[in-house]
Amino acid sequence: MKRIHIAIGIITFVLAAATARATELYSPDKPEYTSSQIRKMVREAHTAEQYTELANYYAVQQRVYKRKAVEQMHLWRQRSEMPSPLSEKWPRPVDSARNLHDYYEYKAAQSAALFAKYDRLADAAVQSR
Repeated sequence: MKRIHIAIGIITFVLAAATARATELYSPDKPEYTSSQIRKMVREAHTAEQYTELANYYAVQQRVYKRKAVEQMHLWRQRSEMPSPLSEKWPRPVDSARNLHDYYEYKAAQSAALFAKYDRLADAAVQSR
């Protein structure tokens, strides 16, 4: 009986690790630049291709932040339904989820604005040719 429990535990662990690894490997919205590379690209951008690359980067960033905001909204709803004791520590978990949701929404809006900016610049660069 003990062997069965150990075998089930090992199989569960292997499946969980394989699923996590597959999710990590297949992430089309994973940013591929560091912040210093993006700053350098912004400084040096002057062609339509460079502006398009920046616009694509910020579009991906917007999707990532939107996904994170949705996850935090779900967590916020779950935590807000839980009864809370009167002597709860501050900040409460529900407040942390709400604050993270608001932060991710702000970053998504910021990324959307930068996407629009570089998309406009790319269009202008194409038309000026």
